[in-house]
Amino acid sequence: GGASSTGWGESIAKVLLARLTLQHLHEQDDPHTAAQAAIQVLANKVNGLGGVILLSPGGQPGWHYNTPHMAYAYRTAGMDAPLVGL
Repeated sequence: GGASSTGWGESIAKVLLARLTLQHLHEQDDPHTAAQAAIQVLANKVNGLGGVILLSPGGQPGWHYNTPHMAYAYRTAGMDAPLVGL
């Protein structure tokens, strides 16, 4: 899979948020659950704020954030239009 993170850079770096998310994806095989678990570690371990969006190796998207807002967008095969959120 692949992941991208955004938010407070120093706290994100302390927990290696994108890598942590992919580790959770490997263990749980669900992008949404993996994103939630990684953001929970970010909040609990370093009191950080941020978000992550990821794709599983099969192209299934997932994202989670603990900030007031996070922009995200994705489009997978078979979708007529991208899903966009703010």
